[in-house]
Amino acid sequence: PATNGGDAFLKSAFRLIQVAAPALRAAGRNGEGALVSLSRLDGLFGLGVMNATADVVSGGLAGLVKTAHHEWPEIHCKALDLDPGAASGTELAAQITEEIFRAGPIEVGLFGGKRYSLEIETAPALDNPAPALQRGDLVVVTGGARGVTATSVLELARRHQPRFLLLGRSVLPDAEPHWLNGLTSEADIKKALLAHADGDRSPKRLEANFREVMAQREIRAHLSAIRATGALAHYTTLDVRDAAAVAATLAEVRAAHGPIRGLIHGAGVLADKLIEQKTEEQFDLVYGTKVQGLRNLLAATAPDELRLIALFSSYTGRFGRTGQVDYAAANEVLNKMAQAEARRRPQCRVVAFNWGPWNGGMVTEGLRKIFEREGVGLIEPDAGADFFVRDVLAPTGEAVEVLALAP
Repeated sequence: PATNGGDAFLKSAFRLIQVAAPALRAAGRNGEGALVSLSRLDGLFGLGVMNATADVVSGGLAGLVKTAHHEWPEIHCKALDLDPGAASGTELAAQITEEIFRAGPIEVGLFGGKRYSLEIETAPALDNPAPALQRGDLVVVTGGARGVTATSVLELARRHQPRFLLLGRSVLPDAEPHWLNGLTSEADIKKALLAHADGDRSPKRLEANFREVMAQREIRAHLSAIRATGALAHYTTLDVRDAAAVAATLAEVRAAHGPIRGLIHGAGVLADKLIEQKTEEQFDLVYGTKVQGLRNLLAATAPDELRLIALFSSYTGRFGRTGQVDYAAANEVLNKMAQAEARRRPQCRVVAFNWGPWNGGMVTEGLRKIFEREGVGLIEPDAGADFFVRDVLAPTGEAVEVLALAP
C-alpha cells in the first residue's frame, strides 16, 4: 500500500501467500508461477535515502519472498523495492511489469528510472578507539541471559564494564529447591522433579520442568560470570511483547539507576514449519518477539539519550531459509528499523547483526548436520563475541546492516 500498512498488512501478505500456495505451485510446475512483492522503502531496500515516513514493516515482504524461493524452487520469485517519491503511472507500471518477467537477482530496487541489485562486500573487523559506551553506562539487554546474546554480553562486560539489565522470559527464583542441590545429570534431576511433582506428572510436564531448571541454572551462571568481570547485572522476568510491562520496568530502573544508554535486543524464538504448515500463532510469536519487542523497547527508552542500539538479526533475513518465513520477515523488518533509527539518531551507534549460525545457542545436533550439508560454517562463540564487541562499539556512520558469517 502507498500508506503504511503495518504489521497487519505483512501478516495478511503471509496469509495470502499461504492461501495461494496450491494454485501457485501447480502453475509453477508448468513454468507459469510467479510470486512478486513490492515495498516502498527508498527504491534501494533502505540502503539509500530512506526518509522518516518510510514503511519499514514493508521490508519484511522480501523475507517472505526469499523464503518462498527456498521452499518453492519451481516458482519465479522477485522482491522489488520502489522509490516512494516516484510518480505512479504507466511508466512505473511498465518498469514493474518488465522486472516481473526478468530472471536474475531476487531483490531489485527501482530508483530514478534505473534498477539496482544488492551485493555483499567483505569488510575487515572494526576496532573501537572511542567506544560508544563508558564504564558504568546502563544497558538494557533482551535475550541476554542465555545463548549467543549472553556470550556476546559477557565479552562486552569483560572489556567495558557497563551495568546490565537483562530481560528474559524465564522465571528466576532466588534459589533452587534444596532437593536439587548437587544434582547434575538429567536422570537424577528428572527423578527428583518427579518425586516432588505436585499434580501433573506427565512426561511432557516433566520435560518442561527439567528445561526450566536448566535454563535457570544457565541464567545464574551467566549473571555470576558478568559480575566476576566487575560489571553489575540484574535479571528481570519479562515478555518484551508486553508494552505496558516493558515501559513500567524500564521506568523503575531509570528512577533507581539513572538514564539508559544502550539497548541490545537479542530476544528471539523459532517455530520452524513450511509456509503451508505454519500457524498464525507461530507467526505471531516469532514475529512479535522480534518486531513488537523492539518497538516496545524503543518507545520505553524515548526519554533516554541512547548511545548504542544493537539488534540481533539473522542471515535468514538476508537470504531466506526453509521453514523460517516468519523469522526471515521479522529480521528483515528489524534490519530496516535499524536503518530508520540510524537516520533518526546520528549520534548513536546503530547496528543490526545478521548472524550466521553459532556453534551453540539454538543450533541443535540435527541443525548442525543440516548446516554442514549446506556448506554453512558455524561461528565459534569466542570469535563471535569478539566480532560483536569490536563492531558494536564502532563509530557512528559505519555499516548498519552487518552480515556475520563463519568461513
